[in-house]
Amino acid sequence: MEPVSIGPGRQAPSEVDQSLRDDPLPPDPHGLPDIGEIAIGDIARQSPAVDGQKTVAEMKDLFPAGTLQGVVVVEDQKPVGLVMKNELYYRLGSQYGVPLYYKRPIRLLMDKEPLVVDAGMPLEAVSHQAMTRQEAKLYDLIIVTKGGRYWGTVSIIDLLRQLTDRQIRSAANANPLTGLPGNLVIEERLKKLVAQNEPFAILYVDLDNFKAFNDRYGFEQGDRALRLTSAILSQAMTACSDSHADFLGHIGGDDFIFITCPEKADTLCQAIIARFDREFRTLYPPEDLANGFITVLNRKGQEESFPITTISIAVVDNTERGFASYLELGEIASQLKRRAKAIEGSVYLTDRRKQPTAQD
Repeated sequence: MEPVSIGPGRQAPSEVDQSLRDDPLPPDPHGLPDIGEIAIGDIARQSPAVDGQKTVAEMKDLFPAGTLQGVVVVEDQKPVGLVMKNELYYRLGSQYGVPLYYKRPIRLLMDKEPLVVDAGMPLEAVSHQAMTRQEAKLYDLIIVTKGGRYWGTVSIIDLLRQLTDRQIRSAANANPLTGLPGNLVIEERLKKLVAQNEPFAILYVDLDNFKAFNDRYGFEQGDRALRLTSAILSQAMTACSDSHADFLGHIGGDDFIFITCPEKADTLCQAIIARFDREFRTLYPPEDLANGFITVLNRKGQEESFPITTISIAVVDNTERGFASYLELGEIASQLKRRAKAIEGSVYLTDRRKQPTAQD
């Protein structure tokens, strides 16, 4: 069996428990509403598409008094232009518009540089591109392609409606203390990761001896500690990440989750640990820091000493194996976290197991 990585640049002397090789859990049959990452292709509508040789007169007949806003011009199933209803009527309504264009190909009037995006692009990224267009094009349809071929269109109204709805639902499911996405959003993210089977690394973050810290200094200071931890994780994401795909969530209590790509996991863990060990100590009185421990009453009413709070991170990725369910990720992370918390100081453990074979 493969060893696990432990801490910044150190190697664990022992091997991964055989108990971590449990059979994969079955997929969760109860799907929840997806309020995680939404792609633009998910909200695209089928809109009419025409060849560039169609005449302006023929095109005008496609725009009755209904709600059709625009028509996409395609060649070999690839979009090459866009004709918006208001722009077409404006051109034809000019002094020489009809005699100049009425019997001529629509490609002469089409917008040859419309906004074209891939179906897999997230809504936020599309929104940024759409809102930075020229003012005259702000309300033009967004053309969506899939595999380079025309897929559909999205109106600005639909895009903004989806973004607003997503923000409202995400806010409703955010952790009230840190404002980070909560369990519903986290669950949907994990389900997508497993379903898409693209490279990922998940950092399950937990604080060591946090209950003792909370008991010793009170809930107000405990809340301050959790907000500081959230800020430390957010700062690490900003410093080490250059991808919109990275994600930070708050499972609850002192448990957080970080999703990134495998090649950035070590750098992130090391950055989190270095910043945490430096900044979390500011929450302790000088005398307790000097002692290196705090004393609290345990459940039996007896004094018990606990070390200064540290951080443990369990890293689960799919570089060596696949996963049948997002629940399996949590099972492996739980085992790794127990091992990490048994090690003194702030550490991270990375699952290095290969895909079990028929012989295992």
